[in-house]
This record gives sequence, structure tokens and C-alpha cells, in this order.
Amino acid sequence: MQTYEQVAELLRALGDPTRLRLLAGLSHGELAVGEITQVTGLSQPRVSRHLKLLCDARVLQRTRDQNEVYYRTTIDEDRRGLVQQVLATLPEHDPVIARDQERLTAILDARQLRAQALLEQLGVTPLSAQDLTAVRTAVDTLLAEQLPPGGAGAPLGDLLDIGTGTGSMLRLLAGRARRTVGIDRSREMRLVARAAVLSAGLANCTVQQGDMYDLGFPSGHFDIVTLDRVLGAAQDPAAALREAARVVKHRGHCLVVETAADTDPAGLLADAGLSLLDSRRTAGGTALVALAQRGRQPHTQVA
Repeated sequence: MQTYEQVAELLRALGDPTRLRLLAGLSHGELAVGEITQVTGLSQPRVSRHLKLLCDARVLQRTRDQNEVYYRTTIDEDRRGLVQQVLATLPEHDPVIARDQERLTAILDARQLRAQALLEQLGVTPLSAQDLTAVRTAVDTLLAEQLPPGGAGAPLGDLLDIGTGTGSMLRLLAGRARRTVGIDRSREMRLVARAAVLSAGLANCTVQQGDMYDLGFPSGHFDIVTLDRVLGAAQDPAAALREAARVVKHRGHCLVVETAADTDPAGLLADAGLSLLDSRRTAGGTALVALAQRGRQPHTQVA
């Protein structure tokens, strides 16, 4: 916070019961305008007016996905501490906040049911709990060895998950990232991913429409980019990985998880200008997990 005028402006934005309710609800995750009106029981024009004021105060950000507009808490670093202090002062057992929470839980349940129905309709079979655990273990091991200090729990900065699908990589890594974006071309899979991150309480996540061949982000924008079972299904995996490498910062990382037996992440990573640091098979051999870096020579011998 640079000036007292800016502090006063932020306090004015926060000093309204309705806006505090909106912030409290959105602290659990990204919600559409219609969902926010369901949570609060307020009219859409009233909700939209307060949402705009919070966006102007750089406390919220909005993203359009076809006919829906989603809001999330993306607070500038110079304002984060004060906003968190204000939210922490809200009474735990306030009846209004408690009622909003009940409605939010109902929305979460509805999202989960819709996500499950969509997966069945699309014939998508997520990885089993056992395979997800194996992928998590392999990812944590690679990050612990290659991203010191802090080991597997080291902060990841800004993360982009390309072809986010069911949101499994968001659930795995978003808790360690500053900001996280998941993109997918399929509207149905975006709905599934949003249900996943909301149920996990990942308020730093946004799920957006995106094309892995034309990401729409500036070069060098992310600290880490992940591709979870994307390359094996891509029509042009080399082009997809080159575009992923473009948006990675210098010395940033690219994490690839692949189950397709005929996909060669090492060759694709090298062609994209990324240096493979290490790779390993998960327990049972279901998936290959590879970690590469932009702008650095490999220093780990890959088994």
C-alpha cells in the first residue's frame, strides 16, 4: 500500500456489509454471478454493482466464459494483508455468513453431481485413487529434488495448467502456488474442473477457456506450466509444448505427466527449448512424470 489515500480507498470499498459477504463467499473459490446471487439471496443488479466496486478496488477479478461471468479473489500483494485482516475479523458464527455458507455448500453439491454426470456422458474415466496417489508421489519427489530450498513444499509462484481436464493437477499443486490458471477448450471439462477446485477450497484458482496452441498469455508469464495427460492426445504435441515453453519464465519449469506409451516427453521437451532435469515412472508404471526447465542445461542423469 503506497499512500494513505489508497488505504482509505480500500477501506471504503471493504466498509460495506454486502461487499464483505461477497468476499467471504468468494474466499472459498471462483463463482459465477448467478451462483453468487444464489449464495446471498440478493438481486443480480445489486450483486453486480458491488462486484464492480470490488474489482475497481483490485480485490476481485472477473473472467468471462461464454455466457457466464466468474469472479475470484485475486488481491494485489500490496493489499492482501489488510484484506485478510478484515476478513479475519468477521464473526465465526454470524447467522448471515452461516446461511451463505449453507447455500454455497448446496451449490458445491450441485456442481459435483453435474460434473459426475458430464464425465459419464463424455465417457471420461479419471485416474483411480491409487494412480493419483502414485502421480502425486512422483511429482512431489521430482519437485523436492529439483526445486530447493523448501523441497516438495516449496512455493511454485504463478502456475498454468494446460488442458486441465478434471482438475487433478490443480488440486495437487494449486495450494503451493500464488496464482493458478487452468485452461481447457471443452466447456464441459471446465465445468468439471471448477467443481473440483471449489470442493477443494482453492480460492487462488481460475478455470478459463483456452487453446493450447495459442494460449493468449505474454511470453515468460508463468513460473511453472503443467500438462497432465495432454501431449499423448494432442494432434500436434510438439506445437503444444513449444507454446507452453513460450509462456514459461526464464529458469521456470514445465511439468509433464503422460500415460500414452508412445509419447516421448524428452524429445519433445528438447525441441521446445526446455532442458529435461529428471523423469520417472510412477509406482506400477501407469504414468511417466518429467520435469524440465527453460534456459538451463540438464544436470540430472535420467534413468
